[in-house]
Amino acid sequence: MKSEIYFTTGDFAKLCEVTKQTLFHYDNIGLLRPAHKDKKGYRYYSYTQFDTMYVIESLKEMEMPLREIKEFIIVTTPDTMIKLFKEKSRQISDKINNLASIQNTIEKKILITEEAKKTDFSKIVLTEAQEEYFYLSSPLLNISEDENKAAISDFYKICMRELHEKYSIGVMMNIEDIANGDFENFEHLFAKTDYTDALPLVKKDKTMRITGYHTGEYENVAVTFDAIFDFIEENHLIPVDYLYAEPILDRISVNDSDKYVMKITIPVTRG
Repeated sequence: MKSEIYFTTGDFAKLCEVTKQTLFHYDNIGLLRPAHKDKKGYRYYSYTQFDTMYVIESLKEMEMPLREIKEFIIVTTPDTMIKLFKEKSRQISDKINNLASIQNTIEKKILITEEAKKTDFSKIVLTEAQEEYFYLSSPLLNISEDENKAAISDFYKICMRELHEKYSIGVMMNIEDIANGDFENFEHLFAKTDYTDALPLVKKDKTMRITGYHTGEYENVAVTFDAIFDFIEENHLIPVDYLYAEPILDRISVNDSDKYVMKITIPVTRG
């Protein structure tokens, strides 16, 4: 024992950032035995065991059961170590990507909500819109219910897996349908995104647009649509393209449906 540097159970536990009870348990199940026990039964660990402890805790962090970790350590060879570590590295990469997607979604929701807090929802405004890129669902009109469900499902899968987008999703509606009082026909779902050549995107060129806001349940949206179209007529504007509706305050950010807010935009030209 004099030729080696040993740590008490308490000191080794601090070094490994675990509890003494964890080391006792690992000893009892034969996962990591102390390098030395004296006549009184006191456990001592070598600093050279830190690497083994690090591997155990890392694999445990990857939700690998202690029984499997023990089996791996007992029979490990260079080949089995490489195989296991490659698999765990792949799992870690997947987890990192998933966490990055969650973080991206959270940050976008924060930006949307912070912008909403600064917005006067009672105003209808004419602004200059910069070019944008949209990812669209397959058409949702004049097809069967099963086809609609498949189109929506495919759209959301792309949004979550490729665009990492779960909140900034809206609907596109035909201007003529709105003018005729038909507010239930959604031609496409859309998600705004940065340009990528990995997906077929629709580019919206720089243009003027009308922006208004509907507060409350969608069933009462007619009043808001009427106000927006009155504004368009009074300012001698002509609607083009589609009406775009997207939630900015929803069940995630408010707990009262009467406080839901939908942003409504319509590209326009001068009459």
